[in-house]
Amino acid sequence: MLHSLVNIKISSRQQRCHRGLRSRRDRDSAAVMASVHPRVPESGIMSRPRPRHLAPVALLIVSALTLVGCASDDESSEPPVASATEAEQETPGPDDEPTEPEDDTSLADFLRSAKVDDALVNRLGEVGDANGYGLGEGVETSLEERQQLATVQVGTCRDVAVGHRTWEGIQASDVSSGGTEEQAAAMADFLREEFCPHVAPYKEAPLPKQSLGGPEEDAKGGRGLASPVSWWDTRYRRVSWSEECAAQTGQPIGDPVAYRLSDDAVVCATVPPAEQLKKHLISVDVVFAEPVGEERAQDAALSLLPIDAVAEDETEGTNPDWSYLEGGCLNLNIQSQDLEDVVAGLKENAEPWAHAVHYSDGATADGAVGPYTGEVKQVSLSTGRNEPTGSGDLTC
Repeated sequence: MLHSLVNIKISSRQQRCHRGLRSRRDRDSAAVMASVHPRVPESGIMSRPRPRHLAPVALLIVSALTLVGCASDDESSEPPVASATEAEQETPGPDDEPTEPEDDTSLADFLRSAKVDDALVNRLGEVGDANGYGLGEGVETSLEERQQLATVQVGTCRDVAVGHRTWEGIQASDVSSGGTEEQAAAMADFLREEFCPHVAPYKEAPLPKQSLGGPEEDAKGGRGLASPVSWWDTRYRRVSWSEECAAQTGQPIGDPVAYRLSDDAVVCATVPPAEQLKKHLISVDVVFAEPVGEERAQDAALSLLPIDAVAEDETEGTNPDWSYLEGGCLNLNIQSQDLEDVVAGLKENAEPWAHAVHYSDGATADGAVGPYTGEVKQVSLSTGRNEPTGSGDLTC
């Protein structure tokens, strides 16, 4: 069985908060969401265990909803201790009324916006409790824990609605995560027949007015990856994320953005909520209207990196052994000394590296959707090198 909600709460601050190096939604040590793509992304956004017992996806969604930034892997996630001077300044006077901490209503607000009420949340929770999607099979969860599950499953509904995932795939994913076929079918049937029909589609914000013609590089020499959204908005035309990205990259965890990169390609990304990232896009997906050759895909990736970027090595990868998908990808590690300066200040231990994972069809939380053929539909570009796992294999 997968992690329980108890384990989720214990490890929540240890999870990665963007898409990370070893899967499409586990590619960076920043916040989303996440994102997360995330892409659960996302994501440890999408490393096993996956949505069946909430773990990474729920953490990302809760993180995004509450706009709480994540620490890097080496940082403590505890809030900083105020200095003595700060404490003295904040000490209430005799006439000050003590205030109660405000309740965090982000989960409830999100579910309300999705048209999911408490009655539906509890019905979902009952199905989850009976089939091991919570604290353990037959163990009753609280309303807050059921809201976490419901938040995850809103994303599931929306992914299916836009064609990013299928019910067959979701069931197979849950079985590969440790559930029985009967348990996975019970949850999928409830979602398909009772829960998802009530879920409102994702409502995208109106496209902003833009004044294009901005500089080719941002203030640090970046050309897209790790550049601020404010630079992107002066350089590339915004397009509808729902129309251009949703089916390919899945539902966003956080605020999605999409830009027209060229006539045949768009850039899809999620604005990370972590304060330390200052609305810089440290992970993006390039999606082509039709599959292109490797040279064209590489040129698109390099166009979003500093001018000194050089592709150093490429390695074919396969999906992790727990994935039900028979998929593959091509990873390209790209060196750029200038990128280290671009990323400095956004992430600890900035590296002069980026990596671009090429997919012939696309990717979900379970890895590449199909085999790698040499044609490229989607490139996932992130900061840092992508290294093989301990077994020596590079996973998609």
